[in-house]
Amino acid sequence: MAIGTTITSVTDLLAVASQIIESAERDIVWLIPAPYLVFAAQFNLKEQTKTFIQNGGRSRGITTFSSPYIKQLRERLDFGDDVRHVSDEEELFMLVNDKRESVSAINTGTNDISLGKRIVAYWTDDPTYADYLLSSFEMAWEQSTDAEERIRELSEQESTEA
Repeated sequence: MAIGTTITSVTDLLAVASQIIESAERDIVWLIPAPYLVFAAQFNLKEQTKTFIQNGGRSRGITTFSSPYIKQLRERLDFGDDVRHVSDEEELFMLVNDKRESVSAINTGTNDISLGKRIVAYWTDDPTYADYLLSSFEMAWEQSTDAEERIRELSEQESTEA
């Protein structure tokens, strides 16, 4: 029987995300605002993902990123995370492992992230809900831009502005 629970703080969201990455066996997909990726890296989630990939797992992710986030995204690419850019998903958050466990949120608010910030997210181990999120992820993936291409675009913009 599938269970689910509402998550009400960034602290709890990070804890659940950590659990999802830790229990993944084959695949992780994520759609996370870039500020949350940076924040999560401070709490070891980037290292967990790196270890997961080094142990043979596959991670694909989508984020909206601009120049301030190139370094963090380059690090993810360097350890094998398959990352893409999309320009209109700034407030969405989803993380799914192995088509079985997920956490998702909308209207996450990316301007004032803190551990105690109130957030409304939903965690479940319902495979039907995971399938729903995965189909949404795949649609966004098809419409997204390869990270290397996005980094080139940003670099060209910076060089023409200089």
